[in-house]
Amino acid sequence: MIPKAIILLSGGLDSVCLLYDLKQQGHSVHCLLVNYQQRHVHELTFAKDHCHRLGVLYTTIDLPPLGGLTDDTHWVVPNRNAILLSLAVNLAVQAGASSVTIGCNSDDASGFVDCRREFLDAMNVVVRAAGYEVEICAPYLDKSKAWIGARARELGVPTDQIWTCYRGGAKPCGVCPACRKLQAALA
Repeated sequence: MIPKAIILLSGGLDSVCLLYDLKQQGHSVHCLLVNYQQRHVHELTFAKDHCHRLGVLYTTIDLPPLGGLTDDTHWVVPNRNAILLSLAVNLAVQAGASSVTIGCNSDDASGFVDCRREFLDAMNVVVRAAGYEVEICAPYLDKSKAWIGARARELGVPTDQIWTCYRGGAKPCGVCPACRKLQAALA
């Protein structure tokens, strides 16, 4: 039986690489795209393009604004991954998927508390306590963004067709923390 996974797909390097990786490994995947009124909503267009390119089903959920990312000094949406993972577990239960995957990596853990192993382990405890047989997985948790960039190239991910910029302009700004991390990862 082909393992079925729900992928939280943002349209950025980490989640797009994860999508290509899981498809290459033979997983049956269904992507969850979440519009939480983020400034960088372009990422969802890029995410949909990758789903179409790979023939992957996706579900888009529109939420009210989650807050955060309000100016050039606030780059964190409080408790975002708890919300997104809860939505993904709900979809996994409905779809009969055994796992939910997220593109957290070792570089993210320093700035985003909801990208740390302790947080993801706690979310798995919550899911099991609720009686669901769904595992939250972060296959890249111990990998750097540079490793993910190299893996994306190995998998043939068109890295010019991802969106990472937090500023939300028509083109990536090149200077926000997300843009700088992407530039370093692909260098």
